[in-house]
Amino acid sequence: MTRSRRLQTIVKLRNHGERNAARSFANSQLTLQNIRQRVQQLLDYKAEYCQLFSRVQTKLSIQTMRDQQAFILQLDQGIKMLQQQLHAQEQMNEQERQNWIQQKQQLDTMQNIYERCATAEQMLQDLRSQHALDELATNRATRS
Repeated sequence: MTRSRRLQTIVKLRNHGERNAARSFANSQLTLQNIRQRVQQLLDYKAEYCQLFSRVQTKLSIQTMRDQQAFILQLDQGIKMLQQQLHAQEQMNEQERQNWIQQKQQLDTMQNIYERCATAEQMLQDLRSQHALDELATNRATRS
């Protein structure tokens, strides 16, 4: 097995690793986007609820007002938890991105090495073929 064939196998393995890393990064980005949407939806819901609460505040009993304030606090806690998830997912997303970049760089490096090796082997083969043709021509010329 030639060196370029062995390198070609390594390139295929690196290519597979790079594709897996790219898929993981894409999934991480999708998860990050979903969490951002959920945070924004919860913030929007809280803003609408607070706006509605402020309009009808004068017509409510004290117990209802306390219940609404408690609900707003629960919304705040939910938002805080989602924001923590968002922060953790952003870090995970960055790790996945760095992994994908590293895998891509390794793939590119191996592809370059493979291409140089294949080119060198082809040049050597061409030189051998040319040498064989030159020898054949020399042998024919000496026989004549």
